[in-house]
Amino acid sequence: MASLNKIIMGTAIGAGVVALVSYFANMRRASVQLEVIPNATIHSLSWTGLTIKVDAILKNPTAASFKVKFPYIKISHKDTTLGSSQVINKDIEIPAYGQVVIDSMMVEIGTLSFFSVAYDIIKALNNKEAVALVVQIITTIDLGWSKIPYEEKKEITLKK
Repeated sequence: MASLNKIIMGTAIGAGVVALVSYFANMRRASVQLEVIPNATIHSLSWTGLTIKVDAILKNPTAASFKVKFPYIKISHKDTTLGSSQVINKDIEIPAYGQVVIDSMMVEIGTLSFFSVAYDIIKALNNKEAVALVVQIITTIDLGWSKIPYEEKKEITLKK
């Protein structure tokens, strides 16, 4: 009889642990939705390089408030990385059903580092042609009890 009670007790504890882990996993997936809307403009343009200013709106359409690390931005063109922003160790609080605007993240693209691709982009911009670039946003969402990596790619068009 005592061993039957131990088996029942062990089964109940095991089921409780599984239910708790499942609950937190579902809550984590349901509670976080981050939408990032980047906007890129030309900060400076010359034959020696291009500096792109990226502003981003981080939107939280859910009832859970959370923190994110300051976004890291990578810009590419035709699968070639052109440049990236600085890495900043700063937390940004996003309120429930709210949004945060991050201004003036600068990405410098030198013509010497990726000469052929960067030269083609600068030439097109100087000729007043639009150029399609891919902005990759990388950050970490901090829920307090867990941290979730977040990455999103968006295509943008630059014009002079």
